[in-house]
Amino acid sequence: MSKVYVRDIMSPDFPALTAETELTDAISLLQKHHLIGAPVIDAQRHLVGFISEQQLLKPLLNSSYFCDGKVQVRDLLATPALSVEGATTVVDLAQRMQQNSPKVYPVLNDGKVIGIVTRSQVVAALKESYLSCAG
Repeated sequence: MSKVYVRDIMSPDFPALTAETELTDAISLLQKHHLIGAPVIDAQRHLVGFISEQQLLKPLLNSSYFCDGKVQVRDLLATPALSVEGATTVVDLAQRMQQNSPKVYPVLNDGKVIGIVTRSQVVAALKESYLSCAG
């Protein structure tokens, strides 16, 4: 299993959120891709930050009391965002995931976001390894 890399299990198809993405558009993209969070990138695909459903709750709750106008991702994103290199082994990422809470990691190659990897994908990859060892 140590030779299976994050780039082998990642999803190259992910929502392209930018700092200018409007709140409702970000929610729609996350829902369309069945994600709880996604990387925020610039025009060159460099990682700017990360946005999660958790961060979307506050402005949504506030809007149920006040109409504060439009909110953009830039107003909410978490920086710096945790990320992982595509050349990282799945085992190494699993160990990191035990210490950190993110369930979705942006995957980088040469400083650019090339995909995302979820905890579910890591668990599925580790399950395959477990089954091959268990006979």
